[in-house]
Amino acid sequence: MLTLAEEYKEIHIWDFPPTLTFIRLNKDFRLSLFNKMRSLLCSRKKLMLLINKSSLKYNIKRSYNDLTLYSWMKGFVFKGDKIKNINLPLWLLIEFSKIISKNENNDNFIMRDIEKNIDYYTGWGKSNPIINPKFPLYLTPEMVSVIFHFLGDGHIGKKEVCSSYRQMNEEGLNNFLSKLKNLFGDFNFSKNEFKDGRLNIPKILTEFYNYYFKLPNTDTFEAYVPLNIKSLDKEFLLAGLASFIVDEGHVWEVITIYSKNKALLEGIREVTIKCGYIAHPIREKYARGKFDCYRFSISSKSYNELYSDLKVLSDRFPTCSLAHKSERLIKQIH
Repeated sequence: MLTLAEEYKEIHIWDFPPTLTFIRLNKDFRLSLFNKMRSLLCSRKKLMLLINKSSLKYNIKRSYNDLTLYSWMKGFVFKGDKIKNINLPLWLLIEFSKIISKNENNDNFIMRDIEKNIDYYTGWGKSNPIINPKFPLYLTPEMVSVIFHFLGDGHIGKKEVCSSYRQMNEEGLNNFLSKLKNLFGDFNFSKNEFKDGRLNIPKILTEFYNYYFKLPNTDTFEAYVPLNIKSLDKEFLLAGLASFIVDEGHVWEVITIYSKNKALLEGIREVTIKCGYIAHPIREKYARGKFDCYRFSISSKSYNELYSDLKVLSDRFPTCSLAHKSERLIKQIH
């Protein structure tokens, strides 16, 4: 079996949104980086001019000063009697790396050294950091499966609004948590909210998904499966379909998938067909005489193939399964 590095595309820290990603480098490496920049430019004044000129490339309209530079170098500032960590914006590190390496490509050897010396990375404001980060990341079916959770029971918050995932089944919720930790690293979260079926997702992770995959609006009535996702190979689509069934599907004598958003459900049905399964037409569901939602079912003729495909996929990526709904599918084919 091929390794992840041999089979899947690598994703690096420089593939994250440059103005929304903030990095904590280990102290010695951070100081060494700034010292190299000052040596190359010969003066602090020239360094500040370069920083402010470079910021314009990223549509940053603020002007940085000596206090900002010192806080970046120290890694903290005093706020009254408290110490506040100051992390380095990714765009700044990318620009530094190009100058030191004399290489305009983002994947220069200095950026690779930077990636190896990350203590944690985080988003804007009070975003929970990703500690013990895993780099490089890999564009795997497991990574794509998270997108379909955002289309299901997940929520990508805008600006200062928290992103979250709701799943009342403990196994299903733990499965989603395992996906994020497998892919990105460790992070803290509220254990009390987790017990109530909610996981708050570090903001930087949803910022990454929005930026890297160019996700459209994932709100309940605006979401759809974008073309760049629908165009992926079967193993990616299968991982996504499994995620959506976990969130929005009913697995019993038939597998029925529900949504109030018809455009989204049309995309999920298209994914189902691309995976090679028979999908019945979308129909309206009524409750007490009133429209409730849209639904379609997967033909029982496809159950054996679906089960076999999921078995192969979950042997490689254990979280890419039907989680707590897996046993229900097994009962239907035996």
